[in-house]
Amino acid sequence: MRRLLLGSTLAACTAGALMASAPQEAFFPIEDVRPGMVGIGRSVFAGDSQEEFRAEIVGVLRNVMGPNRDLILARLDGAPVERSGVAQGMSGSPIYIEGRLVGAVSYALGTFPKEPFAGITPIREMTAAMDLPAAPSTTLIDEPWPVTFEGVLDRLARIAAFAQPSIGPRMPQLSVVGPASLADLAPTLRPIGAAMVMSGLEPWVGSRMVEALPGTSGPPQSAGPTALNGDRADALRPGDPVGMSLVRGDLEMGATGTVTHVDGSRVYAFGHPFLNLGPSRLAMTRAHVYSVLPSLDISMKIASLGPVIGTVNQDRATGVGGTLGAPPPELDVLITLDSGREPERQFRFKVLHDPNLTPLFAYVAVFNTLIGYERQMGTLSIAATGSVDFGERGRIAIDDVATGETAIPMISAATTAAIGPAVVNDFASVMPERLDLRLRVSERTERATIERVWLDTTEPRFGATHQLSVQLRNYRGQTETVTLPVTMPAHASGPLKLLVSDAVTLSGLEQRELRPGQPRSWPALLERLGAARRGNRLYVRLIDASAGTVVGGDTLPALPSSIRSVLESDATVASTAVSRTVVGAWERRFDKAITGSRELTLTLTSGR
Repeated sequence: MRRLLLGSTLAACTAGALMASAPQEAFFPIEDVRPGMVGIGRSVFAGDSQEEFRAEIVGVLRNVMGPNRDLILARLDGAPVERSGVAQGMSGSPIYIEGRLVGAVSYALGTFPKEPFAGITPIREMTAAMDLPAAPSTTLIDEPWPVTFEGVLDRLARIAAFAQPSIGPRMPQLSVVGPASLADLAPTLRPIGAAMVMSGLEPWVGSRMVEALPGTSGPPQSAGPTALNGDRADALRPGDPVGMSLVRGDLEMGATGTVTHVDGSRVYAFGHPFLNLGPSRLAMTRAHVYSVLPSLDISMKIASLGPVIGTVNQDRATGVGGTLGAPPPELDVLITLDSGREPERQFRFKVLHDPNLTPLFAYVAVFNTLIGYERQMGTLSIAATGSVDFGERGRIAIDDVATGETAIPMISAATTAAIGPAVVNDFASVMPERLDLRLRVSERTERATIERVWLDTTEPRFGATHQLSVQLRNYRGQTETVTLPVTMPAHASGPLKLLVSDAVTLSGLEQRELRPGQPRSWPALLERLGAARRGNRLYVRLIDASAGTVVGGDTLPALPSSIRSVLESDATVASTAVSRTVVGAWERRFDKAITGSRELTLTLTSGR
């Protein structure tokens, strides 16, 4: 036993000396890897000190992850891994053979293993993938906005599914260096997974988020929030923990892994994807490891994120890569919560910039803030004011009210609804720079229902302006009457319908029948998003039952059939036929939610 320990110690010392003297670009070729070779790995298992462990090579699976995608299989031993086995957060731990870097610990082997076996991603595959151009990211989001919390979880799960490589039982391209029986182990390979870090999340929200995100097991780790800004830490070393942030500040979500290789300011880590986003812009942070939580399934490093030290700009199948230095652009979120029960609170977050994820995590930031501080049973009324700022691209005002038992998810969706369509628009590359919200919460119903509507005349005239009266009843039964001037059109082919409604009714009618034209430019989309239907508005629409045509966002009622045919046949003109047309539109704002709808049928006269 003493001879074995002495041999291991000498091997570690020799490898350490070689690592110190070898240039960083000296990689060990995978073509030269053979069973029986012994490598030395490095990782941090507690505190800031790196510990070494041995990696005995048992074979190489060629083309196991696809053409020219290989994995090295190794049996790990040494005090750190003997206690915990392969642990989440070890992803990226560098393995050196003869003092040269061969790859990163990245995959676990089997379920409930008695010995720690690991798959090692070759370093050449990591650097080749990470050095790809950072082309603009595409989007997976194709459903309408706004979303619900369940919708957020569903979309996260769908995105996360792309980060989980699937290795089938039959791989005709697979070849093995070593025992042929290693091929039978290929289907049991799974990414070790990043150690997820979550702080500031209400427990129920946190547990649901963990279920949706990949590579996690057990409850989310909780640590104190990190500073939004801070001094950069010292340069990273291979084997150091590293983090990547999804949300930081008073709410923190992110993941930690291990640095594989550092080349100047370029950092390579993980050895497998995080979310497989491709080109990305996530804050790269230092990370601190407190300990390792052992598990028969898969152990996990307990870690927290530290100060931002750069940007993760690639999230690929063979790892993540980034650059030390400036942080990435992010969405600044400021939420002021006024519950009326105590002094108002302020919450600050920074949310990553990503077309797929920014809208989702902006929703989570608002939703979690309200869930954490407001009651879950009984009626709430929430008034939201503020803005979404797109920098030089423009700004959208927020002014809405939600009430009832679903007020929290409703206002969370309403306040972030503009972000989703904005970041996936077809006209310009746009990301939100700031979301500023003031949320006033009361534990009572603040709602009025449209009960009755009437005009000041029984004979409305073409082109005349008449007074519309609307009787509203609050939930206590008290009534009030408001008036609006409405102007009749100069011409109409038949009876008109006067609709007085809430936002939900009008939105449903627009989707089914009125179908306003699609915006044809970013300014037009910005205007459309700013005019979104709001819960604290009373909407009045004068509708002509005759068919019309929407051209460039404008509705043209009762066009002659010859003109409609010309428009429909011209591919350069965006036109849409609608079964009914709006010939008059008005609205009025209230400090409470408006519900219900009423209609009047009007027959216009020429009058005197």
